[in-house]
Amino acid sequence: MKIENVKKAELKSQFYEETKKYILLTVYIAMILGGLKIYKRMILTEYHVSYFSYGFGLFESMMLAKIILLGNFLGIGERFRERPLIIKILYKAFVMSLLALLFSILEYAAEGLWFNRDIAGISLEIINKGKGELLAHTAVMFINFIPLFAIWEAGRAMGGNMLFYLLFKRTPAI
Repeated sequence: MKIENVKKAELKSQFYEETKKYILLTVYIAMILGGLKIYKRMILTEYHVSYFSYGFGLFESMMLAKIILLGNFLGIGERFRERPLIIKILYKAFVMSLLALLFSILEYAAEGLWFNRDIAGISLEIINKGKGELLAHTAVMFINFIPLFAIWEAGRAMGGNMLFYLLFKRTPAI
């Protein structure tokens, strides 16, 4: 009976930690994507083009956060365990930015389908009009994933919640 209670408490604790990570990742990615959407809107406003599209960014950030957690669970980048930490960080940032590129392409496709365009029209729009934006979006995601994975991997290397404690808890004066 006591072992069951310990397992339940362990599962509850693990669920709490994973949920906290998911929410923090979602917020971080949503801020990046929101900033990109605001930037796009400001540029298009200069040319008197109306643009208001923020909903998919939240969905994209939720999906990317879940994929990052799943990738962490599956051990993406663990083959670089014996290498310097920067290799692992850059690899994870690169892989996740490619996934962000995939979601951006899906966003174009969903928007095209919403406005009753066919697949050929959507593909042409991505190739002709959207490739520069998609590449810029991917580059910005890559750059923003580097500090995310640097903090994540440094925390794992330090062990436990040491980095979280150092960053967000009050440290004693020395």
